[in-house]
Amino acid sequence: MLKKNIIFDFDGVIINSHKIKTKAFFEIFKSYGKKVANNSKKFHEKNIGKSRYYKFDFVFKNFLNKKIKKSEIRKLDRNFENFVQNKIERLKPSKNLLSFFERNKNTYNFYILTGTPQNKIKKILHKKKLIKYFKKIYGGPKSKVNHIKNIKKTKLKTLFIGDSYEDYLASKKTNIIFILKLNSENLIFRNRLKVKKINSFKYIEKIVDNLFV
Repeated sequence: MLKKNIIFDFDGVIINSHKIKTKAFFEIFKSYGKKVANNSKKFHEKNIGKSRYYKFDFVFKNFLNKKIKKSEIRKLDRNFENFVQNKIERLKPSKNLLSFFERNKNTYNFYILTGTPQNKIKKILHKKKLIKYFKKIYGGPKSKVNHIKNIKKTKLKTLFIGDSYEDYLASKKTNIIFILKLNSENLIFRNRLKVKKINSFKYIEKIVDNLFV
């Protein structure tokens, strides 16, 4: 029997780190003024799932009216990491999700698909001892659509569990099944999406089995 592919976003899905990263966008731009910091946070909230570098560039271009330098990108990236690192390291995935991984590691191909930079998400997964479950890790700055197209080359049925509108659009553009993981940051758009929605991973096994039929 052929395996099937299940793709997971990371922030807000594997762990509930979405609030930390939202706050980080305010903190790293605070030195440019409260207005810029608030606008940066709001822009991030409307573009959850996209690469942080895309957001850095947008903030400089649209809120500061200047082109961002490589040195400024490095500084923002370093400040962002300093703010989120310890907080994210303390967060743990749900026991239900870990049980699902253990029971199904030989049944499904699991993938990570995130806007977090590739090298950084790999380090996080190593530290959390989660990397063993995933066939491949896909991070920023490449688009999620491009990554899904690579995964689809396996010619296997594919399902994506994400928490952002960006995740939903990527699944729609690539014609794969989508599950929306509900959290505090997708309250605005969740009701208009006609997709399967979950609050927790308690019944994920049954839900996935039904969607793959």
